[in-house]
This record gives sequence, structure tokens and C-alpha cells, in this order.
Amino acid sequence: MNRSNPPEDTELSLTATQCVGLVECIGSTQCVPALLELAHEVCGADFVSVFCQGDRDLPLLVGTDGRKGKQRAERAAQGYTRHMDEDPNTVLLSGRKGEGDFLTSQNAADIKSFTYRRDCYDLPGIAGRISLVRRTSTYGLCVSLYSAEESGVFDPPSHKRAAAVLPFLLAAVERHVAFSLKGSVWMEQDIQARLALSYPGLTHREREVAAMAIKGRTAAQTAEILGLAETTIITHRKNAYKRMNVGSLRQLVAKF
Repeated sequence: MNRSNPPEDTELSLTATQCVGLVECIGSTQCVPALLELAHEVCGADFVSVFCQGDRDLPLLVGTDGRKGKQRAERAAQGYTRHMDEDPNTVLLSGRKGEGDFLTSQNAADIKSFTYRRDCYDLPGIAGRISLVRRTSTYGLCVSLYSAEESGVFDPPSHKRAAAVLPFLLAAVERHVAFSLKGSVWMEQDIQARLALSYPGLTHREREVAAMAIKGRTAAQTAEILGLAETTIITHRKNAYKRMNVGSLRQLVAKF
């Protein structure tokens, strides 16, 4: 199927109006729709989603939107939350592949898992995705652009334009998260941040382990997520408890 694209030229040249339009929406509920509008103008994207991860455990959906219906975008996001372990972006968001910026792409036709493809692509009617994932020492952030089945997968010119505009979109999202989510939804979800404020003496690894314990992760599950030995997780947990002056998980949860 032929896509309805911007001009064939693949050099990205954002206008001042486009840039200002997005920047003015940072910190408001219109930020994600503005991301989509700009992405659609540049590369013909039909949907957008933004995920943030601070605890190296479960990503938080910052927002999603779609020109083909927001319900379809939300269905795709819900599918992702059910199939995080199968999505390649999850590994990057968690930091298990190191820090940096990672450009990823996949098309529905290339996905081998039937249930993952069904829930994240077939049911919401998505053909392809291109994402930019940023992982730093303290957080992970992912902006994904999607093409609808009606539009077909991103062709090479559209793919190149999407890859070129994603760094700008990601930078805008970073400011949006800082302005609008810190201290509200983000702080409520990011247990590590709350631990850091309450117990500044904890090491980075102790915060990670304690946060996962509070959320019900076993030592074995935490070890798998962080790529460490279970005995190492148990040691970090004991040290964290000692620094926080608690003797058990029950006492920690009650105190937290």
C-alpha cells in the first residue's frame, strides 16, 4: 500500500512554527498530541506513545495519541504493558544494554510471537514502529512513532525522516516529564526517587533492590531483572534494611 507522505526529500528541516508549537505545549496535556502532529507532518506517523522508566522495573506510560483514533493508540499501549518481556525496547529502557540513545524499528510482519503481535499490532491496527530509547544512570525514556495498517509500514524516506525528528521529540519529552510529571504521577510511581529523598545514605544498587522489594519482587525476580546473582541481591537488601533501620519487608513497607 502506498503511503501519503511529505515530499520525497529526506533532509529534515523543521520550521520555527513547528518547533514553537511543540515547545509551547511542554508541561500541558497537549504535549503528546503536539508530538503526534509534528511527527505526522514530518514522516506521516499515525500514532505516538511515550514511556518513562525510573525504577528499572515497570515503565510508566506518559501518554499516547493517534490520528486514527486514540482508542487504537491506547489499545496498543495496553498491549505493550502485557507483553513488556517480549518487546525489545523494554531491555533498553531498563538499562540492561547500558546507557545511551538507541534507535529501534520493527514491523508487524517480522514479529514471531503470535500473542505479542496480536495485542500490540494486529488488534490496534498498527503496521510498523520506529522508536528512540534513551537510558541514563537515573531514568529511561522512549518515544515511539507508529504507522497504521491503512498507511502501511514506514517506507525508506519516511523511516529516515522519523529517525531524524525523534531526537527533537525526545528532548521535548524530557522537559515535559520534568515540568509536568515530577512530584505527581511520576513521583508516585518512581519508588527509587522517594527512597532517595527519604534515605539519602542508600547506594544506587540498594535503592534499586529496596524499590523492587517494596513492589513485591522476590530476590530471584530482582536478580533476573538486574542481571545479578540472587545472593548478591539478598546482600544488598540486608544492607538497605540496615541503613533504613528496619528488620523486615513488612517494617519497610509500613515505614515507607
